[in-house]
Amino acid sequence: MTEVFVLQHEYELDDHDETKLIGVYSSRSEAEAAVKRLSTQPGFSDHADGFSIDTYPLDQDHWQEGFATLVPVLLPLEGEGTDVWRPVHAERLADGEYRVVTQNSDPDGERWTFPCGSVVRCQERSFDGEVQLVAVSLVRHAG
Repeated sequence: MTEVFVLQHEYELDDHDETKLIGVYSSRSEAEAAVKRLSTQPGFSDHADGFSIDTYPLDQDHWQEGFATLVPVLLPLEGEGTDVWRPVHAERLADGEYRVVTQNSDPDGERWTFPCGSVVRCQERSFDGEVQLVAVSLVRHAG
């Protein structure tokens, strides 16, 4: 055996993807038989087009890029005359630090206190009863 067949089921629920690993099979025909068995079951029957079969060669790395955990963070804007915040994405690092990964699409119109690539410390703050992560200090500059 040089490859396996991975059966998954995916559908959208409340603006995010729900993905289930159904099984790993020794042949495409075994995976297709599983689709046939399961497609009439509750939930699966409502999303019958959500099945997918992918072929994976054995003894190979299939994810080589690494990964980052991104979280929403509010950045303060400069020169606004009042507190104004820009929601961005930041990569969670060690020790409570975060790296801003969102690019400023309007650098002439908005001055971000912490530009893309900056490593910042954050604190939780409540806005209208909702707790959000806010960038409060610079750890090191971008680059």
